[in-house]
Amino acid sequence: MKNNIFLGVILSLLGALFYSLQTSIVKGQAMVLPPLPVVIFMQSMVALVLMLPLILKGGVAKARQKLATNKLGLHILRAVFSLGISFLLFYSVQYIPLVNGMLLANTAPLIVPFIGYFIWSQKINHNLWVPILVGFAGVMIVLHPDARIFNPASFLAIGAAVCLSLSMLVVRQLSATDSSEAITFYFFLFSTLISGAIAIRFWVPLTAHMLDVMTIIGVLYFLTQYTMAYALRFSNAQLVGALFYANIIYAAIISQVVWHILPTMLTFAGMLLVIVGGILCIRVEQQNKQRSAQLIAVESNDDSKRAKSKPCTV
Repeated sequence: MKNNIFLGVILSLLGALFYSLQTSIVKGQAMVLPPLPVVIFMQSMVALVLMLPLILKGGVAKARQKLATNKLGLHILRAVFSLGISFLLFYSVQYIPLVNGMLLANTAPLIVPFIGYFIWSQKINHNLWVPILVGFAGVMIVLHPDARIFNPASFLAIGAAVCLSLSMLVVRQLSATDSSEAITFYFFLFSTLISGAIAIRFWVPLTAHMLDVMTIIGVLYFLTQYTMAYALRFSNAQLVGALFYANIIYAAIISQVVWHILPTMLTFAGMLLVIVGGILCIRVEQQNKQRSAQLIAVESNDDSKRAKSKPCTV
């Protein structure tokens, strides 16, 4: 499946589009939607409902096999971090331009090495420093020139990037043992339960329009997660991660069409630096992962040869 790169590219670009559309709808409909905790609960519940037929497609026995895990704690932790992305990003884009919120939230690849270092004591690859500096130079360009950007809402978007970084690291651990279906299902399940508990306090009567909009948001949320997970079956993580940056370009197009807001040249320059820095970080991390896998394979082969060369003793 990994050889079908064209399909992986299409799915990655679609996932980025769904993500941009979802966030732009939350921004554009903010005045008529219920409080954000209710919106996030509804999007999680819609996604969970859409996921259930895919899990049960082969029958209950096969579903149990797909969902087998001994890492429920990590699944819950992933749900908490991912809910943080939605809360922080959706709040931020209500106060700053869509492009800037999406751009700052996409700095996650620049933050992952530091999260890994401080929490899991993972050494930072020295080859990452230049891409990280390039990316953060772009962030500073985006934050500084426009007075509308340098406000607390911008830091909410950066907080969303931190949550995304933590979620990425947890998913990396989960993917070593659990299937992509299990990771996605438990994410929707625990997101629904946690956001539902939060939403109770903010619940208001829902109109038909609210339900329609929140259903669309939930469908886009599901499609984003599902297409990105499926894209990884046909392409490598480096390419999928790089192509997902298209969501920033989509956000710029949507901003121009819907709100008639075109980013300034400085914002475009910052956007370019963040995208380049992020893609280079993804590339370095992927190369490091491949080298580690090759080293393990070589060591395993050497051990096997040594074992065969030992004389048999009784």
